[in-house]
Amino acid sequence: MVILRRRMNALVSAYTALGRFSGAALVARGDRLLFTKGYGHANYEHAVPNSPGTAFRIGSQTKTFTAIAILRLQEQGRLQVGDLIARYLPGYPRGDRITVHHLLTNTSGIPDYVTTEGFTRVMGTRRTRRELIDDFRDRPPLFEPGERMSYSNSGWVLLGEVIERLSGLTYGEYVRQHIFVPLAMESSGLDDGGRIVKGHAGGYMSVDGLITPTPHLDNSNQDAAGALHSTVLDLHRWNRGLPRLLRPDSLAQLVGPHVEADRTAYGYGCAVSPDRVESSGGTIGFVSVSAHYPRDDLFVSVLSNVENAAFSEIEQGLAAIARGETYERPSRRVFVTVDPAVFDRYVGRYTMRFAGRTSTMEVAREGDRLMVEVHGLTRTELRPLSESRYFARMKGEVELDFATDGEVALNWAGRHVIARSAD
Repeated sequence: MVILRRRMNALVSAYTALGRFSGAALVARGDRLLFTKGYGHANYEHAVPNSPGTAFRIGSQTKTFTAIAILRLQEQGRLQVGDLIARYLPGYPRGDRITVHHLLTNTSGIPDYVTTEGFTRVMGTRRTRRELIDDFRDRPPLFEPGERMSYSNSGWVLLGEVIERLSGLTYGEYVRQHIFVPLAMESSGLDDGGRIVKGHAGGYMSVDGLITPTPHLDNSNQDAAGALHSTVLDLHRWNRGLPRLLRPDSLAQLVGPHVEADRTAYGYGCAVSPDRVESSGGTIGFVSVSAHYPRDDLFVSVLSNVENAAFSEIEQGLAAIARGETYERPSRRVFVTVDPAVFDRYVGRYTMRFAGRTSTMEVAREGDRLMVEVHGLTRTELRPLSESRYFARMKGEVELDFATDGEVALNWAGRHVIARSAD
């Protein structure tokens, strides 16, 4: 096991040395910890180091906990996932056609408020759940409920409202009492902005190894879709304790698979395959992934407080080491100088789809720089690796290949996405 730990540490240390990671990682087989360590700093201004006990915002990993809360309410007879949401949210548009299951599987057709144009301008403002819901409730539906999947944070905000109405507790208090306390997840919770969370990391962006703070995102804008924080140690406790939270039939519902989009199958708040169950997240300043490999009873969690960290590659590399498979060590990217006139070829608006959700990508030239903005994310620079290949720092690391036909092939944190010109 010493050799495994050395290899794992060498891998994560290599990413850290290249400015491609800051955070904490954990690998466990069953109850046995194989490796866990912190890298970089939780607070770079005061040189506070990261550790396995550092709390990070986990973004959309929150959705898995929201789904667990719904399934616990179902076990208690408070609801059924097949129920229409009109029963719990009277007056909500098309509530007589949308079920709880539709919300859990992103098949409701409700547009995602996070990817709407202008979200980054209001994300630092504190908003109530009612204000969040008012932001999307009257937007035209994307499709009929159950017709297909389109990833939508909006549906998870509605699930948070359902949990509160049925339990009489706030969302944060419900998950604390019914999930975190039973599993002794003492460093996990929901930061409501009203108190200082001990041991919580700040969010950053890495630019050529230089760490800079990211813009403020008020946690109220994430709610039951992405507002929780946790540690790698607590997430291991969660993985081991799931059978104590849910009955076998509920666990089977959690990991589905219920729907497939863009070659990925989804359960309730997680991506699933026969060999892997993944809960991942990305938000301003943070990215994260927790993956369980059932056949090996292997659990890997990587939490980062650098928004453009190579979190997915690190998780896959750690899993490969634990399973005795081949893996690649990271290398430094070499940027080149390109005549800015070349950038004009790529300027425009593009549309792309992932997890069934269509997003808009704007590429613009600013003097001698090429810039990119995906709605819902902060604007960032495209750095040339060649005249047609570029690198961007968004949620994780992104490489973009521009073709002459207006198509762009993106490798986004290990996932392959195609963007097409909308002009």
